[in-house]
Amino acid sequence: MGIWSYFLRRLVQIPLVVFFVTVIIFALMKVTPGDPIAIMLGPYATPETMAALQAEFYLDRSIPLQYVLWVRDLMSGDLGHSIRSQELVTDLVATRFPVSIVIAGMATLVSLLIAIPAGVYAAYRRNSPWDYGLMGFTTVGLSVPTFTLALVLILFFALKLRWVPISGIGLRTWSDGFAAFLLPYVLPVAALAVTTIAELARIVRASMLEVLEQEFIRVARAQGIGDALILVAHALKNVLIPVITVIAVVFAFQVGNTITIEYLFSIPGVGSALIAAVINRDFPVIQGLTLVVGVFFIAMNLLADILYAVVDPRIRYG
Repeated sequence: MGIWSYFLRRLVQIPLVVFFVTVIIFALMKVTPGDPIAIMLGPYATPETMAALQAEFYLDRSIPLQYVLWVRDLMSGDLGHSIRSQELVTDLVATRFPVSIVIAGMATLVSLLIAIPAGVYAAYRRNSPWDYGLMGFTTVGLSVPTFTLALVLILFFALKLRWVPISGIGLRTWSDGFAAFLLPYVLPVAALAVTTIAELARIVRASMLEVLEQEFIRVARAQGIGDALILVAHALKNVLIPVITVIAVVFAFQVGNTITIEYLFSIPGVGSALIAAVINRDFPVIQGLTLVVGVFFIAMNLLADILYAVVDPRIRYG
């Protein structure tokens, strides 16, 4: 089966996957304790006012009918609106999702720029202090939660050394200067990148060790080609195949990881809006934003599969 046939087959499967995602999201909302109407109106609201809002958000209907009405609105492009602020969820996505995408993209780029050369050099200098040091770093990087690492970075670099601000993303523009604009991104991007660097460096190192044992590498060395040229011109392009294919998935996970990071650094992204919605039991916002993130994950997984076939022509999908 060719790549385009596989792509079309996956596209046909997406509606079914999205359906299951909507069912899971809706079910989780219904088992979550707390009445969003009562939380918003407070204990002194009149029964008439509560009944009017319940009817507006379909909360007076049966649970199956609530789901049907929600899906009906989704199919028309209506993600609903906030119970508390009355803001449209589509407006929240339009203003906040790009912020999360930028932060996740910067963290992914930084991870690639560090992990690839570090992993290649560690494999080249196998069992050297550099190799042991990188493996130690990856173990720590994969073990420490992003939330904890962010707090440590805030304490050390922002509060003690005062090198970078804790917040400021969305408040500064390019007119404030290049450094002033980028400084608020340093800590959140660093907190997001550490785990990804550790994961990608392990992948690069393992792939490079495997490639360096291949016959064509031994032939290149026998021909007198230098190690630097072998690594860059012969080995690296084969090592990059598994890295390129996971970039889309890594990027999607970075968007998901921004939820806690945005809350800590007061970043006006999807994550901070989602946490605020959870605190306020704002079910339409929670459902809408979670669905958008879920669909984004599905799209990135599809892109990863397509990239795998494009980058490595030997892959054939049957």
